[in-house]
Parts: sequence; structure tokens; C-alpha cells
Amino acid sequence: MKLTPINRKRVKYTARKHIQEHFGQAVKINIFMIIWQILRVWSGWGVVALAAVLATTTTPDTLSSDQGSGNYIGSFIVQTILAVLVWSTMWAIIDQFRKPKEASSLGNILQAFSGRRFLPTFVLALDQRILIFLWHLCFLVPGFVKRFSYAQTYYALKMDQLYHRRQGSLTDYITISRRVMYGRKFELFCLELSFIGWHLLGIFTLGFAYIYIVPYLNTSRVVYSSQIFTLATIEGAH
Repeated sequence: MKLTPINRKRVKYTARKHIQEHFGQAVKINIFMIIWQILRVWSGWGVVALAAVLATTTTPDTLSSDQGSGNYIGSFIVQTILAVLVWSTMWAIIDQFRKPKEASSLGNILQAFSGRRFLPTFVLALDQRILIFLWHLCFLVPGFVKRFSYAQTYYALKMDQLYHRRQGSLTDYITISRRVMYGRKFELFCLELSFIGWHLLGIFTLGFAYIYIVPYLNTSRVVYSSQIFTLATIEGAH
């Protein structure tokens, strides 16, 4: 079946319009991701500065590395918790689209960490990261592709939470994402790639431009996800 293409410019226009109408709320919802991005930029510039200093004061044989497997496991757990934070932010954006006049609370922004939601969300995010890691072992390209294939897992889970549904197992949400992204991975890749200029702006403004970029990017992702699932429902009915 021929898929209906999603207009990238329309997705970004919808996101911009929503942010312009609710900029304060958009920043509030994305505040943790904004801070994270700014810290990443500062860290990156710090590494560049340190490398420049070391290049003039050390020689290659003076540098050494001593990292244990525990460091990798700890990093994996931290990255999974960060993924839960990203999903929680995206869920709060979905809620804002549904009820734009309601102010987002801290509890709503961190909803993935609340009560009975955290454990299944963490386990699902961990499963997804493990699968992507295993695909990366099959060379870089398959792992990169699977990131886009699994990109709608967060949205599938949120829809079931909203409508009080449950799949047979947590990994079914990954399967749903693979299904709706079939034939659309390059489309999503192009959407992400279209923000490269914005990322460069963020880097060269020491991260402060991410105050606008992060809400814009995440809202665009949510708009795209909503259109993906709407079209999947319509096309699945035919």
C-alpha cells in the first residue's frame, strides 16, 4: 500500500504556531531538556578547550585510560533514565495539545516518574536501548535505522495510558512503533536533519538558543507522531 507522505514544512509550521501561542508553557514543559542541552554544549566547548590546552602541554604517551565495565553499565542506566525524562517531556507536550488552556504542573512534566508509571516506562526504555545497542553490534547503520524504527514507542505507550488500554507485553509498544514507521524512517530522518541549522545556532550561542530550539524540536516530533498514528489508523481501515 502506498503511504500518504507527511508534509515536513506543515509539521514544523504547526509546531511553531503552537509554541508562539504557548511559549511560556512550552519552555516550562521542556525546562529539564533545555538545561540538559545547555550543559551538553558547555561540556562540549569545555572538552574542546581542554583538548587545546593538553595539545600544547602533553604528549600522546602521557595519556592513559582506565575504565571498568561498571562505568559502562552505570552510563547505560543513566542514559535510560534520561530517555524516561525525554518521554515524560513528550507526554506533557501531548497533554498540552489536548488541553492547551491548562497550566502544566511539575507532576505533569515528570509524569513518567510518578507512581506505577516509572517501572514499566523504565523497563520499556531499557528494552529499547538494549535492542538498539544489539543492532549497533551488527554495524553502525542497522542501529541507526532502528532508532527511527523505534521512535514512536513513547507515543504508543502514551495513547494506551490516555485511553486506559494495555498491550499484552511492554515490547508490543516497540512492535507498534516498528509497524507505524514502516516505510517512514527516511521521512523522520529528514525531519530531524532539517534542524541541523538550529543545532549549529544552539552550539554557537553557548546553548542559550536551545531555550527556543528544544520546545520547537520536541513539539515538531509530537506533531509528526500524532500524524503518523492518525494516518496509520486511516490507512489500516482501508
